[in-house]
Amino acid sequence: MAELNSSAVNSFIEAVNSGANEAVSAFSRTFDAMITVQPGNGGEFQGDVLSSKIIGGGLAMLLVSGGQGIAILIPNSTGLIPAWCEHPDATGKSKLSTFAQEWGMNLIPEDFFPEDFQAAVIQDLMRGVFQAQPAWESAYLELIIGKPDGSSALIYMIWPLEIPNQLLLEETKHEDPIIPGPPTFDSGESNLIGKGVPQFDPFTGPDFETQNFDNLHNKHRSVDDLPSFSRSILKIKIPVAAVLARAPKSIKTILELGVGSVIQFDKSCDDFLEIEVGQSVTIATAEAVKVGDKFGFRINSILLPEERFRKVEVRHEGEYRVKRDSPQIIGKAPIKSLDKQLK
Repeated sequence: MAELNSSAVNSFIEAVNSGANEAVSAFSRTFDAMITVQPGNGGEFQGDVLSSKIIGGGLAMLLVSGGQGIAILIPNSTGLIPAWCEHPDATGKSKLSTFAQEWGMNLIPEDFFPEDFQAAVIQDLMRGVFQAQPAWESAYLELIIGKPDGSSALIYMIWPLEIPNQLLLEETKHEDPIIPGPPTFDSGESNLIGKGVPQFDPFTGPDFETQNFDNLHNKHRSVDDLPSFSRSILKIKIPVAAVLARAPKSIKTILELGVGSVIQFDKSCDDFLEIEVGQSVTIATAEAVKVGDKFGFRINSILLPEERFRKVEVRHEGEYRVKRDSPQIIGKAPIKSLDKQLK
């Protein structure tokens, strides 16, 4: 199996050559500008040399493969990053994340296909790289970007990073100061109700990381605003399926299927696909797209969850006695709360 180090430079060059067109399309959709992409020089990572080339801040894309990081750095000096990227709103953050995902899928060799994608503007690109700790035998590759005005610029790919989550550390800092929340005792009182015992607030205690809870109502909430126990739930993996079409068929018809059989569906080939997660829960509609030599889908709309209500009936004692032999059921449990009173 190929290793993610300097020996993979040629594989990265081949991936860039084959996925350049898709990468250009992704850049155009995100930043409304047409560019060209082609591989440049590459080799072993030399921090002192690259530090003289990658100066200041810019957009950093973090792609994680097998626990190791791959960075794609677009310096501000290239003039490719619009101003909105520095302080993006919710839509902007989604666009940057999608952009990182598309570039990761198209410019990274299949052997190192990334499973996680992040992107953010940071103030010092090389500082972020060194914080993420380039591994032994790490490597870099220049990407030559042809700009709309006919000039060119260089952006950089660096891999592997041993502590990838440190690359975007600047972006994940709290905007508000963290107020310490350990409980304190009220001296001089022994009353157990409100005094002489720890005054604990679940929203300002040490287990809640966004301690200024009141301020959350006045700013955009993100995943980073959730407490740690909630963020851990987001790491659970569930299956995602793209449903092309559905049709009920008799068991006899299914048993008669063979190689070459054609199944007709009451759905046009131009219709959107249904995206399902978990136990056949439809969450979105999407269109099929080609991602390099693979198949993918682009989200067209997100479906709101279905609201389910079950009527709760209030039953009087007399009504219950009449229906004693066949108690009414609410949900799946029979109501027997009055049985003892009726006996």
